[in-house]
This record gives sequence, structure tokens and C-alpha cells, in this order.
Amino acid sequence: MTLQAIRNAWNDFFFTKQSVTGIAVFRICFGLVLILNALFLLAGFSDWFGSHAIVQYSTALTFTGTGRINLFSILGASDSSAYLIYGTHLIAIVGLTLGLWTRSSAVVAFITLVSLHHRDPLILNSGDTAMRVILFLLMFSRAGDTFSLDRWRALKAGTTTGPPAFQMPWAQRLIQIQICIIYFSTACFKLQGEAWTNGTAVYYTTRLWDFERFPVPFLNDSLVAIRLMTWASLAIECALCSCVWVKEWRNTVLVLGVLLHLSIEYSMNIPVFQWVMMSLLVAMVAPQDMDRWVAGLQSRWHALPAPLEQPVPISRRRKAA
Repeated sequence: MTLQAIRNAWNDFFFTKQSVTGIAVFRICFGLVLILNALFLLAGFSDWFGSHAIVQYSTALTFTGTGRINLFSILGASDSSAYLIYGTHLIAIVGLTLGLWTRSSAVVAFITLVSLHHRDPLILNSGDTAMRVILFLLMFSRAGDTFSLDRWRALKAGTTTGPPAFQMPWAQRLIQIQICIIYFSTACFKLQGEAWTNGTAVYYTTRLWDFERFPVPFLNDSLVAIRLMTWASLAIECALCSCVWVKEWRNTVLVLGVLLHLSIEYSMNIPVFQWVMMSLLVAMVAPQDMDRWVAGLQSRWHALPAPLEQPVPISRRRKAA
């Protein structure tokens, strides 16, 4: 291993152009989750964000401070300001999902989402934090280059032709790294607890009745099942920050991750969190696999374009030159 080899590997990882199909599909999935989250906020909206909310704006500032992005600090904490920010956010995330003025929609969606979160930080969970971070990184991607109204408008105007051009994936790589950090930090935190190592942690989580959705007594009342579920969830989370980078294992690990989150979604009521994490896993799919799946849909429905060119690593292009 030489410094030049490390440099080449770094450049290939972040800057070798690849298909934009993956980041576009991720944009759609993530955008749908953002819309779902926004619709959930409508229930009791004035209680969370209005002028007479349970948590007053002055109280919220004691948690967030004043030096943060917060449109409420400019527009005030009135009901009209809250609905204006929310309405703008809803328009922005719909635009992001449809790929209409994609980058601008992502910027507006990020600012309005952060503002809503800073208005009442006490109703948030870690899924909300993930949404903020990933939405920020998505602003820098080429997520609107395909499967978008931006692409349709460009084709109609004649400013672009043929399949979408390959682009440098550095923004998607940062999203992938952030996803792995989430699972890595989660696994590290759990490994510090005796309940996770001895296999009893799931027993306690399944006894949090306030979070229960659908009971599964045939599993929750079995010590063997509890231990298997505890260790399996820990193993899957460890794999999602490590083995997911191994090409031969990636799709298997991602499927296990989806099954893990679906099982939690079935048994526990943690609003939107599991859907946020499952949408993030879409960003981990290899571009070749995503293109192949899209090509399969194209052959069936004759509607979806598939990129034709293949990426050439930067280090290989440099040698050829």
C-alpha cells in the first residue's frame, strides 16, 4: 500500500463518475418519507408550533439557543408564521420528490425543516436528526438529473438528449458514510450495555407499553426468542456499518436491515423513524444493481430510461492518458 494507491482509492471512491439513477431513486423514497412526516405534523399542529403551543418559543430557545437557522426568529412565533413555514416546507418537499427545481427545493426544504425542528425540539426523535443531516447532504447531489420534472423539462426544451450523464458521486458517498456512522454509533452505544451483550435488551424494549403497536407474545414471552432478536439486531446494525461495503454481501445486508426496521415498525410505535432508516438504505444500493433493477422495470413497462455508459475509475483514466 503506497500513498499514491491511497490517493487513487480516495479519488475513485468519491470522484469516479457513476450513474445518477441510485441517487434519484433515493431522492424519491426520501422525499416520500419527508411528506409522510409533514402530514403527521398536521395532527395537533398548533399545539406544537402555534403561538399558544405547549412549548412556548422562548422556552424552545433555552434548548436550541439563538445562533441557529430558524425562520421563526425572523418571522416571529405567530400562528401565521408557523403555517407559512410549514406550507413552504410542504411545497419544497413535494418539489424535491418530483424533482422540480430539485436543488432549490432541497435547500428550501432543509431551511424550513430545521426551523420547524428548532421551534419545538422536544417532540423530535433521532429520525428527525437523520432527516436534517441527510437533507443537507442531498442539496449537493445530482439527484434531479433523472426521474424528475427537471429532466423532463430539459428534454422538452432540447437542452439535453440521450440518457442521463454519469456524475461524480461524492455527495452520495457522504450520505452513505453518514448512514454508516448512524449504525456504527448505535452499535457502539449498545455494546456498552450489559443487556445487549447478555441478550436481554429486547425484553425491556418490548415492555415499554407506551410504544407498543401490535403485540407478538409468542416471541416476546420466549427467552430464547428474545436473546436471538437482541443479538440479531446488534449483528445486523454492525453489518450495516461494515459488511455493507463488501460487494458480495451488500444486498443481503441491506435486506436484513429492511427486515429489522420492518419488524420494529410492526411491534413498536415510533413515528416515521423506521421509514426514514429504510429510505436511507436505498442510498447504499450499488449503482450497477440499481441500474439493473431499473432496466428490468424498463423492459416490463417500457417507460424508464437506463444509462448506457459505464464508469471508468479515475486512476484507470489517468493511466490510459
